[in-house]
Amino acid sequence: MIWPDRLARLDAFVAWHAAQRAHRLLCDHLDTTGLRMQHYRVLAGMLELGECTQAELSRALELDAGNLVLLLGELEQREAVTRTPDPAHRRRNLVRPTDLGRQMFSEMDKAVNQANDLFLAPLDEAERAQFRSMLTRLVGDAG
Repeated sequence: MIWPDRLARLDAFVAWHAAQRAHRLLCDHLDTTGLRMQHYRVLAGMLELGECTQAELSRALELDAGNLVLLLGELEQREAVTRTPDPAHRRRNLVRPTDLGRQMFSEMDKAVNQANDLFLAPLDEAERAQFRSMLTRLVGDAG
């Protein structure tokens, strides 16, 4: 890949370009499941948190509540999640993945990991760990 010198020296540009490549790989691999990265994100959060309120999930994922409602609606139509009123507070919804949702997540997880392996193929295991550590520090500073 040949870029003008100014761009090649601009770390933010190179990172942006790498992020675009990673995004393309993730989208291409997830296409086989019929779902998107945001669906994976929501299901991953639900599986880690267990039954929770929509508000708790929104905060944990740092995802706009309105966007989460749309994503949950799409997943609910596919019978991947259920939303039920919280008996302790009727104005809140509890969300949980269904068995089908867990199965969908497993398929998505395989696709995402394949994309991740392709993205990181030029790096050995130690470089991958170092790369992840540096990215985590950079993203942590963004908040």
